[in-house]
Amino acid sequence: MEALRAARHRRVRAEPYIHAVGDARRDRPAWLRVRERAVPRARVTRRRSAWAVTVLATAASTYALDGFAIAAGGLLAASGLLTGLDRTVLLAFLAATYAAWFAGMRVNLVANWSLLGRTGASTNVLSKAAHDVARARQAGPRMRRFAASAGYVVSEIAKEVPYFAGASGVALVSDAVSPGDAIVFLAGTNLGAGIYEYGLARATRSYLLRTTQDATGRPAALQA
Repeated sequence: MEALRAARHRRVRAEPYIHAVGDARRDRPAWLRVRERAVPRARVTRRRSAWAVTVLATAASTYALDGFAIAAGGLLAASGLLTGLDRTVLLAFLAATYAAWFAGMRVNLVANWSLLGRTGASTNVLSKAAHDVARARQAGPRMRRFAASAGYVVSEIAKEVPYFAGASGVALVSDAVSPGDAIVFLAGTNLGAGIYEYGLARATRSYLLRTTQDATGRPAALQA
């Protein structure tokens, strides 16, 4: 009984303060109440805009990458520069082009992380999705960056499958295309993809630098 009386007493004493806080909230200026309601709406709008930009950028980047890589592969195969080389040499060259592709992608992963951190958008849908899932789970910056990079790499590797399947299939069913020609074509697509990834990274950095200068009026390197 004593505990019940003490709880009632605390509630009675707290009621004036509760009513005072409620009255203070209701008595706030109308513009302040409108502004507070607008903040969550603005966040939702920014997130939707970031997703819309990401989807459009992914579509444009995918088409551009495919076109550039296929053109590079076709040019290398048609040039005849590697004609007559031993299969072992061609395979070693192919492995080197994969390394070049991953080197270009690594540069673009850094730029993609900067773009995500600055704007919330990405040039890769899977990368942004993985990043947002990690953020929703309260992951730290390192884990969010790992998730974004993993999503990007997985999607880019998946894009390589049609090239490999197409070149191998043509070499198997057609006498006009030899296995060596297929390897040269794949090597060319890898070089084209690596060059494209590096160019996309430079374009992303230029965009971020330009937007930073527009917002602050001075180069990013001079900001505090």
